[in-house]
Amino acid sequence: MRISPPWGLALLLAVPTVQAEPLAFDAALQQARQASGSVRGAELNAQARQLQAQALDRLGWPTLSAGGFAGRLSNTLSVDTSGLAGALNPALDTLGAVFPSASVPQVPDLYTTSRQTNLASVGLSSVWPVYTGGRLSALQDLAAGRAREAEVEHTEADDQLATLAAQRYFTVPLARQALALREAASQGIGEHLRAAQLLEQQGLIARTERLKAEVALATARRDEAKARSDLALAELALQRLLAAPQPVQPSTPLFVHSAGVGPLAGFVDAAMAHHPAWAKLAAKREQADAQRRLSGTPGAPNVAALAHYNYNGGRHQTLQPNWQVGVVVSLPIFGAVDHGRLREAARLDQARVELSAAQAERDVPTLVESQWRALENARAQFQTTAASIELSREQLRLARIAFQNAQATSVEVTDAQLGLAKAQIERSQAAFDYVMALARLLEACGQPQRLPELAASADTRIE
Repeated sequence: MRISPPWGLALLLAVPTVQAEPLAFDAALQQARQASGSVRGAELNAQARQLQAQALDRLGWPTLSAGGFAGRLSNTLSVDTSGLAGALNPALDTLGAVFPSASVPQVPDLYTTSRQTNLASVGLSSVWPVYTGGRLSALQDLAAGRAREAEVEHTEADDQLATLAAQRYFTVPLARQALALREAASQGIGEHLRAAQLLEQQGLIARTERLKAEVALATARRDEAKARSDLALAELALQRLLAAPQPVQPSTPLFVHSAGVGPLAGFVDAAMAHHPAWAKLAAKREQADAQRRLSGTPGAPNVAALAHYNYNGGRHQTLQPNWQVGVVVSLPIFGAVDHGRLREAARLDQARVELSAAQAERDVPTLVESQWRALENARAQFQTTAASIELSREQLRLARIAFQNAQATSVEVTDAQLGLAKAQIERSQAAFDYVMALARLLEACGQPQRLPELAASADTRIE
């Protein structure tokens, strides 16, 4: 007897679909990195902070600048001649009396002359910070610490993306298997309905048994439609994560390591060595120490060497070329900024970083153990599903035989059929839970890049 496919499957086969492109998980992860706005944004932020730190590399070097001036100057010269006037004017008065016809001028008490000059000037200046109380090196270390923190944040964003990519990638094969099992359950219940219809026609079962089979088939088809919708949503979520122009077909199946992936102690050691928290705390420590040094030592002077050469052009010789070389010392006495409070704030920042480090030393191993135990629980759950599936198959076989001999009801057959589908879906779900627990464990250890390697080494795959 030729059995036609269920109406849902027939409709799915009749509608043209876009051919999905096979894609392994490692390639999908790389594609997700390129498409991720959060990872790309963190990368750009790290690059910007690195450039800012590099811009301060020569902060303690001498500077050289050129300057120019063009304009009109006015010079006023005043000479006190009162002493000379007091000595000469009496003699000049006597001379005027002797020679009344002669005009003898008097010596003024003050001689003033003004001169205006057009001036064009070009000069070179250099300043070299000799001693700043460690402030310049503190600025450089602060910028370097921020650059390292931004790099760690980029790593954290990449690790989180790896877990998200695993969740969306492996959800697709899980949804595909759920749909296939729901389709198989619908087909099995459909066959049971046809058998019930024949038995009803022969008067071997009551009409209610056939109606129960029809209700069970409608329920199975509803579950099948939901599974198809879940698959479409999973494929769309993966496609958008990868920014792919068309749907992709995951080629890396769900997997399980029957013997486990290693003891807890090994993962704890890996987390204590590779978790991004440690690099971030080191960057925070560097910044806190730089903030403390940036506040300065009380009473520390600033010392700088200066050099200047200025050339004044023009025809006038009054303004001659000039140069100067020297040392400038600035000793703070009173300022508008309370550096004592700044130093206290920097000390509190250092204490806060150390408290965070102590907390992380407790939290990271706890997180790793939690994820490792979730991984082992999923592995144990998967291993128990094989016996459940075998039992469900046997129960379905016996229920069908008993129904044919009028020793079982239609409900018992459909329950057995749905029970088999449920056991098979639980097996796939356990494998998915195992993969996700492994992805989260690797993220907690700072090693999410190991997931493709462990997927390839798994001895059990759910094709």
